[in-house]
Amino acid sequence: MVKYLIDRHGQLRVEQWTVAPAIYFDHWALRNISEDSTSRQRFTRALVHSGGTLMLSWLNLVEFTKVADTAQARAAEALVEDVLPNVFFFEVNPFTVIDCEDALLAGADPFPPHADKQFLRAFTALKPDSLRTFTAKNLFTIPQQSGLHPRMDDLADTAVERVDALRAEFLSDAEFQSRVRKLPEGHSIQHGTRYVLRELIRLVLLDQSLKFSRNHAIDLVHSVVPLAYCDIVLLDKHWKAQAEKVRERVSESNMTFSVAKVFSGKRDEISQFLELIKSNPQRTNL
Repeated sequence: MVKYLIDRHGQLRVEQWTVAPAIYFDHWALRNISEDSTSRQRFTRALVHSGGTLMLSWLNLVEFTKVADTAQARAAEALVEDVLPNVFFFEVNPFTVIDCEDALLAGADPFPPHADKQFLRAFTALKPDSLRTFTAKNLFTIPQQSGLHPRMDDLADTAVERVDALRAEFLSDAEFQSRVRKLPEGHSIQHGTRYVLRELIRLVLLDQSLKFSRNHAIDLVHSVVPLAYCDIVLLDKHWKAQAEKVRERVSESNMTFSVAKVFSGKRDEISQFLELIKSNPQRTNL
């Protein structure tokens, strides 16, 4: 939820917070649901009815710069426009979020470790052409205007480099192999970003036949923070299967943080997803 508030010093500022159910779409889901008028209407009505939050990452926006058909971007903007102000702009880089979580664990003043202030500022700079407080019109040109695009390439390269290094260690170190196969364990924590990242990378390490590419890295990034901070996430079929394995191992380990429920692009699953939002207002851990 995004709103203008007056703070204790009398200053006007923009604040954002998450109201459950928090929902995240990777690129195909945001594109497909926004382009299908029936799905878009069902989703926006269900989200507004539930009072929930559409979680948006800068990665969502950057990927629209690859799309030649501007009608796709306009459809996605229209979907966001329909649910405003029920949005939250979050940082999708798991390494950044984990650093922020570590700062909180070390005693920093409370703050949302997954919030993306740069993205929020870029959004609030958009000028509504009506009496509405905010607008999503031209939202998907933000990456070109604010230097977000290089963040995707840098993040993908970092992920590929780290996975390659871990794979080399996994092949040569029997003790590391043993640690990788163990269930996740650690201190009680509100959001399990580090554990979700570990578990998803674990699956990549165990599948030595997979050549881990930039595209795989982007799909991984679409998964980690959303799984840790959202209630419902839409991913492609492969990453849904990986996410379900993570949920199973987290449950088996008896760790206390939640992992989002995941749906794929199958038509019956999208219908199930829409019905779930409609029937579970203001509910977490769906």
